[in-house]
Order: sequence, then C-alpha cells, then structure tokens
Amino acid sequence: MKTKRAENQTSLPYFSDSPYVTDNVGKFTDELDTLLAIGRLRHYSSGQIVYLQGEESTNFYFVRDGKVKVSIFKENGSEKILAIQEDNTFFGESAAFDRYPYFATATVMEESDIYAFDIEETEALLKAHPEVSLLIITSIIRKLRLLGLQVEGLSFLDAQKRVASILLKLMHEVGEPVAGGILIKKRITHEDLANITGLSRVTVTNVLNYLDRLKLITKGRLRYTIIDRARLESFVRSK
Repeated sequence: MKTKRAENQTSLPYFSDSPYVTDNVGKFTDELDTLLAIGRLRHYSSGQIVYLQGEESTNFYFVRDGKVKVSIFKENGSEKILAIQEDNTFFGESAAFDRYPYFATATVMEESDIYAFDIEETEALLKAHPEVSLLIITSIIRKLRLLGLQVEGLSFLDAQKRVASILLKLMHEVGEPVAGGILIKKRITHEDLANITGLSRVTVTNVLNYLDRLKLITKGRLRYTIIDRARLESFVRSK
C-alpha cells in the first residue's frame, strides 16, 4: 500500500527539504528512548524563547509535542525562518555539539512539551550507547540538506519561483489529498512564507495572487491548495 507521501509525489523526486519539519526520528525509536532517559521535560507557552541567537550553547532540544520555529534575526529586526518544527524533531543540536553560540533563535509557536539535553551528559551517553549517534547524525544531516537547498533557492530562484518552490516542498511534507488538489494542511501566514523565502510580505502576497490567477493554487484563510501540481512544478523549472 502506498503511503500518503508516496501518493503525493510524481515527477519531482522527494527529499526531506521542506522548511516544515515534522519528524527526524524515523526508524531510530529505540535510540530515542535511550536518549530521552537523560532529558529534562519542560513545558513552554506560545511565544516563549527557548534560546537566543548568540547565546552560549550548552543544551539541545527535542519537540515531544508542539511547534517551534528556528529563525535568524538581523539587527533591523527582520527575520529569516530556517525551519518550523513539530513533534519528534530535534533543534539546537549543531551548536551544542560544536560548543559555538546558537546561530539562530528558537521560539515556541504554541503550547509545547520539549525535552532539553545537557551536552556533557549526552556525550557521556553516546560513549556508552554509540548507536544513539545515528539518531543525532540523521537529524543533523537533514538540517544540512535543508539549509543547502534554501541557499540554492535564495541564490538562483526569482521571487515567483521561490514561493512556488516552497509551496511544493510543503506539499510533499504536510500535504493532504482533497477534492480538487492537495491541501497544505498547516496554518501558514503570508508573513511566515515571507520569512521562509526571504521576501517581503507584500511580494509574497502578490505572488500568491498571481499563482491563484494562473489557477495553480487556491487560497483559503492561512491554507493553500495546489490544484495543478504538474504545472506548478513546470513553473519552477522554467527558465
């Protein structure tokens, strides 16, 4: 039987490069249980900061339930969202393991239960249970792929293709077949899309309206439905 994700993909190969990260545990559930045994479970309210860009990194984190965004901020206050993360995802691990300050800010987007792991305790655990390293390596590799492909999009795609590309990536990660297309089943604002793509909110709104007029997508309240996936893919690949 095909999974929903397999049903969603056609001509484009699937890679886990969506900025909406919904799982990076995969098959390593036993390894996760071993790691969680040394974690400290904390409850966060919406809007709380887990850590700040530039802050000393002594912990990394795991979203048990909830939603967290990881963003880079400029001095003028502008924001670039690197990832929006839900259940079963790690964040802050790269900075914690290399001992450099956090290069981004992690902000809780809704009520969340999050495990914190002390890096010294984790390294001791890894020496005793080296198989847990595979869990962490898998998470870091996905982040590297995600960041690399974001750089590619920022460097080589114009505004229209940047927005269309992000919609396709979101479709693969959190899309759900519905009558008339594939619904991106997460509430994502124009501001979120602007902060993900590195564009202004006005530009994102104009591009979404343009894609709607082309009958490639339809827009609802914080929801988007891709109604012609093949044409949208062709639009992104066109010169």
